[in-house]
Amino acid sequence: MFRVLFNSEIGTTRHSSHLADAVLDPGEYGYVPTSGLLSGHQGCTGCGMVSGTNQVLRALKLTGRYVAASIGTGCNEVITTQNTSCWGDVSVDHNNFPNAASTMSGNRAAYEALVRQGRIPADSVINVAIAGDGGSYDIGLQALLAWIARNEDGIYVCLNNEAYMNTGIQSSGATPFGAKTSTTPYGKQAHGNSRTPQHLPDLALAAGAPYVAVATPVHHRDLMIKVQKAALIHGPCLVESYSVCPPGWNTESDFFYEITELALATRVLVLYEAELHREEGYAIYTLSHVPERWLPVTEYLKTQGRFQKLMRYPELVKRVQAMVDRRWEFWSEVLQHNGLPVRREEALREPPIEPPPAAASKTTAALATKEVTA
Repeated sequence: MFRVLFNSEIGTTRHSSHLADAVLDPGEYGYVPTSGLLSGHQGCTGCGMVSGTNQVLRALKLTGRYVAASIGTGCNEVITTQNTSCWGDVSVDHNNFPNAASTMSGNRAAYEALVRQGRIPADSVINVAIAGDGGSYDIGLQALLAWIARNEDGIYVCLNNEAYMNTGIQSSGATPFGAKTSTTPYGKQAHGNSRTPQHLPDLALAAGAPYVAVATPVHHRDLMIKVQKAALIHGPCLVESYSVCPPGWNTESDFFYEITELALATRVLVLYEAELHREEGYAIYTLSHVPERWLPVTEYLKTQGRFQKLMRYPELVKRVQAMVDRRWEFWSEVLQHNGLPVRREEALREPPIEPPPAAASKTTAALATKEVTA
């Protein structure tokens, strides 16, 4: 069991209760003075995964350390390993679908051996594993949870495009309810994906990860700050990046920004971070973003062909809306503390309320506590 505490301030903060110093803010540069993916990759136009990988690498390099990356089988591997020069000065190894976290453990062991031999300095390398939702939620979950159980330093990045896009758009544990995929079609009896999607950061935190976060490349400052925290906090940390996939979602390739903002406005996507203090028995949750205007989930669903048939069933759309509303109510205490509506009906009755400025200090006192199972 651990208690859930809420940071009373909403927004992106450079501070962490696990770190003595704040991480760097890329917004203060005017530009980001590091490189990510270089030219030569074969990613699709409008791919959120490519943008996410690019920003993750640039954020990791802001720490001043060398980056060693373990890339799980998936789109990210397919589009970059035919021309590995696009990784620049990042050391990259491609591994099988289920073992990105396991390979990262091997890289970590090799790094520690080199440090003991005096061949490289301590704290000179960041070990990162990058995989999709198929290789994280499903096939690679055992290796991921075992890596967390070993309490090894490193950062695991899940590029979540909500299905197995590389192998034919099959459903995964992250596929939204009602979405059409090649394994969850629509017909007389079947109505798309019948499962409620899982949430990998919740699983990782319950397993003992000291830091988890959800981010999106569209809000690049938030993503890059969270990645730096995850890289510098001791222990196994996880960041999930919301990754728009035009072919798999059956949407326009130039609609990346609009879809992400609609996901935030409908609260389908919630940006947050959580820091677990295992020995003390509590976790501190920080809500990173509150939409200025609230929209029904239909505004998000109708932008994507994978939900086209779902829209024909009002009762299923209501189920999606209820799922979104229930998950958002988790943040009710911090929203009420900041004078923000909790329910969409309340938001529609009131004029839009600007969220408070981003947190500028270390995590503040908790507003409320809850007992949860971990």
